[in-house]
Amino acid sequence: MKKLLLILLFVPLVSCSGEDDESTSPSSVATEEPVEVQVTQYTLTVTFGEGGTVSTEGGTFDEGTEVSITAIPNEGYRFTGWEGNSSTNESLNVTLDSNQTYQAVFVKQYTFNNVELNEPPFGGTIFITGNIITSSDPTLFSEIEYKGTGSRQMYDRRNGGAWINIEPYLFDTSFSDGLKTEIQINPEFTLEEATFEANKYAFLIGQLPTALRKDVQTMWIHKGTEGYGGGNNNLLVHTGMSESYENHSTGNIIEETLIHEATHTSIDAYHYPDRNTDGEGWIQAVEKDVGCYISTYARDNPYREDLSELMPLYVAVRYFPDRISNEVRDKVLSCSLSRIEYLDALNLDFSLYKD
Repeated sequence: MKKLLLILLFVPLVSCSGEDDESTSPSSVATEEPVEVQVTQYTLTVTFGEGGTVSTEGGTFDEGTEVSITAIPNEGYRFTGWEGNSSTNESLNVTLDSNQTYQAVFVKQYTFNNVELNEPPFGGTIFITGNIITSSDPTLFSEIEYKGTGSRQMYDRRNGGAWINIEPYLFDTSFSDGLKTEIQINPEFTLEEATFEANKYAFLIGQLPTALRKDVQTMWIHKGTEGYGGGNNNLLVHTGMSESYENHSTGNIIEETLIHEATHTSIDAYHYPDRNTDGEGWIQAVEKDVGCYISTYARDNPYREDLSELMPLYVAVRYFPDRISNEVRDKVLSCSLSRIEYLDALNLDFSLYKD
């Protein structure tokens, strides 16, 4: 019996599109260029005065960035506040929504024995000691050049004081900080005498720091025993009074006197009321000192002599405390601590006294 072998062949069915031998490529997707988002940026500038540092000096940040700044006082100093912000906290958090600038302000910490003062402790401060600045201290005087005579108007305190028009000897004087002063010497001196006087006072005014000499454009020198003067972008000297100052019982007080007069010339107008300023900072400092004045001369002329009377003693307690007695130092700081801290916060260029 024969058997029939049935072989079934399975053929796969292939579905086709409507068009033979062609396939459809994927549909293409349209793409767009990315949109660049503009981010506004602001600059934060952080600086610091003498006596400390800050945790960051700033930089450029995206709008809305919060930045924390910390003031770090050095030993012997304390932080008092921020220029550009009313906060007195050492840490300051700012949000950058504009360009911003801040400066950390530090003041020296003074330790002293407080003295109760019912009256000004001194009559006039230039007479306390001639040892605050001495002839062995440095000077910024660098060069002097005689350039002949010329017509100038000068003030002469003799005979009640008057403006005079004369032809003084003229000396161009240069200092290592870039400042210059024309020394004008009355022709009542011989040229040889005038040359001696010009070199003498060039050295002495060079012992003034830059902050006290920055507005000293001229110096007038006459004979006579009248007092020195300051103001009018000038320092006024009568050489007969110089002899008295050089031989004072407390020592040579010429430099202390020049500090006083140069304060009139380069400092007064920037801090007293009704000058180039409303004087608010100085007035507040005086009020914090409970109205104490360093001398009777300052008390009797508060908006003319207060700064000048304090300045020689400010130099002493700030830069040369070992050149005055502890008693004098205690009186100065007990009476004028707030004024002294005010002067410290100004960061005046007294670098000559630090060298």
